[in-house]
Amino acid sequence: MHLPSGTDSIPPHHVETTTDVRPDGPATAKPRPIGNRSPRQITYRLPRPSRLGLVTFGLSQAVLLFWWLAYHPALFTPDSINYIAQSTTGNWNTHHPIAYTALVWLSLQLTGGVAALTLAHTIALAAGLAYAVTGLRRLGGPGWLWPPVAVAIVALPPVGSFVMCLWKDVPFVICHVFLVGTLARLVAHRRRGADGPAFPRVLLVAVFAELALICLFRQNGFIVAAITVVLCVLLLRGTTLRMIAVGGSAIAVALLTNWMLLPALGVSKSESIVAYEAFFSDIAVAYGTDPAAFPAADTAVMAKVAPLTHWRESGDCLVVDSTVYHPDFDRLAANEHKSELLTVWWDLTRRSPGTVVDARICRGAIAWRPDSTGWVVHNPISGWGIQSYLDRDPLIQQSPFRDAVVSRPVSHRAYNLAVALNRRTTEPEWLFWRGATWSYLAYAAVGLAAWRRRDRRLLALASVIVGNQISVLIVNGTQASRYMAAPFVVGILLAPLLVARPGTEPAARTGGQPDQTGTGDQPDQARASIEQDQARLDERG
Repeated sequence: MHLPSGTDSIPPHHVETTTDVRPDGPATAKPRPIGNRSPRQITYRLPRPSRLGLVTFGLSQAVLLFWWLAYHPALFTPDSINYIAQSTTGNWNTHHPIAYTALVWLSLQLTGGVAALTLAHTIALAAGLAYAVTGLRRLGGPGWLWPPVAVAIVALPPVGSFVMCLWKDVPFVICHVFLVGTLARLVAHRRRGADGPAFPRVLLVAVFAELALICLFRQNGFIVAAITVVLCVLLLRGTTLRMIAVGGSAIAVALLTNWMLLPALGVSKSESIVAYEAFFSDIAVAYGTDPAAFPAADTAVMAKVAPLTHWRESGDCLVVDSTVYHPDFDRLAANEHKSELLTVWWDLTRRSPGTVVDARICRGAIAWRPDSTGWVVHNPISGWGIQSYLDRDPLIQQSPFRDAVVSRPVSHRAYNLAVALNRRTTEPEWLFWRGATWSYLAYAAVGLAAWRRRDRRLLALASVIVGNQISVLIVNGTQASRYMAAPFVVGILLAPLLVARPGTEPAARTGGQPDQTGTGDQPDQARASIEQDQARLDERG
């Protein structure tokens, strides 16, 4: 078997292919064990940290450390205040995912503040990028290009300010980065066609953990996870049963945690109507368009919550705020009559489904429109709003950790630079704040790579982006850039696949049978050489 120059040996867990000439047929490739291990003993294992991974982690962490020094201990929003208030006053409820509220509580108990948690944000993202890069490198693209792309992601002010926010969205996005790295490894493993499990156990465990955490860190994570699993089942043949099992188990574990474990631990159900706001906004949009279409019974229910003039004039398909956060809208009454209002919504859906669909598509514009809709909610870029947030939340006044909500930059020079950079990147909006732009670039990159290799399995890398776009399109309340932060980061991360050279066929499976998802036939010796080349690439991470 031909070895490229500079290669002295084959790693002991790889298979060398020899030619077996049979008298009754053509020559076929037959695996020959290397060393004292047979092909059936081959198992997938994660390689040791590679130079590519270490360089990516080190450079990314260095840049993220700048943002941490600038925005220490964190950037706060009203959600951030609520995490602290809930977890330190005994008022645990499901208004926000408990998984992240628990992390806030842990940081407060161990360190007295949240700086440790935001520092963990930066370390986890840097590790996730290194993991994803080393996985994607196995699928092609110039090796020198991946670290600069990872560094560019964390150097972007929209990403830097986002990572420093005390938000559940941050670990949600980080889990997506890790999931892309795992899917890349799974696709590379399947493309090699090497003997061994179709879905290695270590990757199975990784997919389970990543999907479960995606579900636990955001409510729409369940939709993202379900869509990702369905697409992977369709695209990754040979892994169907295991993918269904691991995806279904991850979703089931997250659901059981929310439905059974949390109530058993004393976590109360949220009395907030946030989950219903999109439905109420649909009613307002439809009523403003055609009030005569609403029967008297429906308008009587609506009048219990707000004057009919408010319902008629407040409808805005882009945002729910104009309807549900107006002084004329009684949120307590809306919570009391939410079941009746949902009945009004169902009547509207049956009577005029197009109106509801149009409203959802309009409100989900942040998910699919790269161009501006007139405004978009950016990340906080300074600590100027902290006092107003504290004044608006009476629960935080009871917290012994109220003083943890403070802006205390380690370096004021870094802080001033970070604020200036964020202010200079408000435009162009389509580039810095619209995740849809990078979603479409990711589709182009992955699609081109799949076309060049004649291998649709590569399309599975974009499944997490599809899941996010659809989940935001289905239920969304405002044009917030953070709702598309995962496609923003993952889209940039996948961009190097645009310049990946056309690949060759996946390696032959044991027994000389070509991978059925590839195209064409190749000589046995060529297939063996391809397998060996891919083996060395895997060893480098």
